[in-house]
Amino acid sequence: MLRREWKKIAVALLLIVLFVLVALTIFKFQKESEDVFEDYTNNPSEEIVFQNSSDMSEQEIRQLVEEKRNTLKSFFENAKYYNISEVSSEYTKEDDEKYIVIDENFLNQFHTYVTDDVYGYYWDQLTEITPDQDVLLTSRIHRGPKTMFDSVYSDSAIAMINVNEEILELESATNEKIVSIINIRLCPDGEDAICSRNDHYRLILEKVENDWKIAEFTEKID
Repeated sequence: MLRREWKKIAVALLLIVLFVLVALTIFKFQKESEDVFEDYTNNPSEEIVFQNSSDMSEQEIRQLVEEKRNTLKSFFENAKYYNISEVSSEYTKEDDEKYIVIDENFLNQFHTYVTDDVYGYYWDQLTEITPDQDVLLTSRIHRGPKTMFDSVYSDSAIAMINVNEEILELESATNEKIVSIINIRLCPDGEDAICSRNDHYRLILEKVENDWKIAEFTEKID
């Protein structure tokens, strides 16, 4: 009789142990499945399906976007800025750390590349100043915050700082608007898995009086 009772107890304990092991296995499997799911949903390099309802081919659109982007990038790479203390005696060397000075030639050329909204964003940060009489400048000049173009150079679709790869992805196109994404990367050669930078910025073109202009180039996509 006693032996039967011990057998029942042993069987019960074995069943309990098996149940615990099965429960732990199921929990571990669910946790690993959740982790894998999160990795996929947070993957910023998900493939984009290009939606083209324009009269242009995909190749023509790609060439157009690259041309407009490269033109704006070249403009900023070669832009000339003045130290405010060198054009107006009303300002000191310390003010050179607060302001940059640009002339109307810069502004007029910039406006040919971008829409009124983009141009207006930077224009609103400027104040016209009067240069000294002995300063040889042929156009009016304006001062702006020293940092007003910092994001253009480092954190935009035409970034030039901390980047060695630029990848264009087309998102959508009509006869009036083209939406694309520029992938700005900093990766050792052939080492995609250890890139120290992998940012995405929206680059939008809009047609203005039969001319394509950049309507967005600083929006970062998370």
